[in-house]
Amino acid sequence: LKRTFGSIVGPPSGAPVVPAILRGRPSDGYDDQKSLRQQADSESEPESDASENERAPTRKETIPDSVDHFLGMLLEALKKRAIPEIHKLYEDTFNKLSIDNYKNKKWPSAEAVKNQISDEPLFIILYKELYYRHIYSRLQVSLDDRRGSWENYCMLLDLIISDLEEGQTLSVVVPPQWIWDILDEFVYHYQTYCATRSKAIKAQKENDVKFFKEHPEVYQTTTVLNYLHRLVRASKVEAYLANKDSDDKSGAFGDETTRLLGYFSLMQLLRMHSLLGDYHLAMKTIQRIDISEEVPLYYRIPACHVTLYYYMGFAYLMMRRYADAIRTFSEILVFLSKTSGVNSLSYQYDAMVKKQDQMYALMLIALALSPRQIDESLEKTIRDKHGEKQARLQRGEDLCFEELFSYACPKFVAAAPPDYDNIEGFNANEAHQRQLRLFLTEMRQQQFLPRIGAYMKLYTAIKTTKLAQLCDMDTDTLRDQLMCVMHKTSQKVRSTGAPLDGEPSHCSEVEFYLDGEMVHINAQRVERDHGEVFLEHILKFQELLKKTDKSEKHNWTWALVLNDSGQGSRMGSAGVAVAARSFGQARLPNIH
Repeated sequence: LKRTFGSIVGPPSGAPVVPAILRGRPSDGYDDQKSLRQQADSESEPESDASENERAPTRKETIPDSVDHFLGMLLEALKKRAIPEIHKLYEDTFNKLSIDNYKNKKWPSAEAVKNQISDEPLFIILYKELYYRHIYSRLQVSLDDRRGSWENYCMLLDLIISDLEEGQTLSVVVPPQWIWDILDEFVYHYQTYCATRSKAIKAQKENDVKFFKEHPEVYQTTTVLNYLHRLVRASKVEAYLANKDSDDKSGAFGDETTRLLGYFSLMQLLRMHSLLGDYHLAMKTIQRIDISEEVPLYYRIPACHVTLYYYMGFAYLMMRRYADAIRTFSEILVFLSKTSGVNSLSYQYDAMVKKQDQMYALMLIALALSPRQIDESLEKTIRDKHGEKQARLQRGEDLCFEELFSYACPKFVAAAPPDYDNIEGFNANEAHQRQLRLFLTEMRQQQFLPRIGAYMKLYTAIKTTKLAQLCDMDTDTLRDQLMCVMHKTSQKVRSTGAPLDGEPSHCSEVEFYLDGEMVHINAQRVERDHGEVFLEHILKFQELLKKTDKSEKHNWTWALVLNDSGQGSRMGSAGVAVAARSFGQARLPNIH
């Protein structure tokens, strides 16, 4: 088997040591059970414990010529380690063939591909990864499919980790997008497995419960976390992020594929800990991430960028750092509004669009709890698409908070399987309800704060009795709420450094203090410099002209400045910027 791997990854002398999970297995890896397609072909056959050779032969699957050609080219590209060719086949050809030939059915079974294309173990493992992903994204997933995908991921990740730990050349060399998709799907399959298990127990499906009880090792939480942590350690990605200029050439320092494997594993650890409800540990996982770099690594993959900001923003929200949550969601939503870097044929396209809607919902919640200014384009989108929800949140409607949270939050999972011998009264939705309860408790403690702040902005000083009447509460309750305002509006706010870093800051639109029966208010806002506003609109105008792309003259914005004598002069955007900086110091003539 080691020699067979060598035929793909290089000469036998440089071939990696094959992990134990690959040794002692049949050449097709894990196919001890029939796939659903094989079951359909042989449904008249009774199940038997006899060996494979004693079973009745099944009908031979037919692989279309276009699919045969694609698989042959993929095999050759893997042998040559040709990343650009693999990328084109993976991102373009595979998605088109899935739509044209397998929109409502499975790809050919691994056994058929092995018999008709090649039985190279690494090729079959990677094909199975595509095969199961297609099932998860478009078809009904059976329990056998879930177990098969788990065992295939175990073989693939064991092979990668074995190469990394022993300092061998990586056997698996695939494009960055495929690396991300492998790890992203690994955690997604874990998440859906946990959800399916809970639903089966709630519905008391005896056969399904028996399957889960007999296979406790499938997508076990500790095993999934262990794989991700081992990838991070073996790749040395945290050391690389801490000191990119090191002379060390091993691991992430010398190989991009290794670097991305470790980097993307950090992102999936962030996601895993968020699914389990441990937000502090989730943020601690990415403490070395290159978020302050001019061109961070997560720019390589749009889905990685969105995943990072979604889970980071959600963790800020649950940790009551609303200012950081709003800034995080604003940055990614503005970025997404200006780019379209996701392949529309990819299975991740719909997920990316949904994540964008979810982040708008989470930002609405954060803005309701801690009002502040956001980007003008985001304000317009909220007014046009989410105006009704924003109004309900500002009125403090519990149901609206609950609806938006349930729609936009991650699909939480329980860390451990239930007690199968005592499933009476089992709550399949307990993980979600626990997080929802924590959120609603926090929300109810401060749902009156925006209302109190809105009234206080109208005054510089007001008696507590009058403010209590305006807020429809008694004086003692108002004093309690004012103390709550002082506490809740003091948040930790990050400006630079790691995601958990930050300094305590007052995040309310008004500052006030109590003096006996009087509330003294300082509602002065820091006004933006006129020059900054002027420059911002010039840049937006330039972007609009570039988007039209009608002629070359739109690549440079001209402004006509009329002086007092009525004579005009033309100058470029740099000249306008100089003029704008003087705006407010000297009166600028009309600009057309």
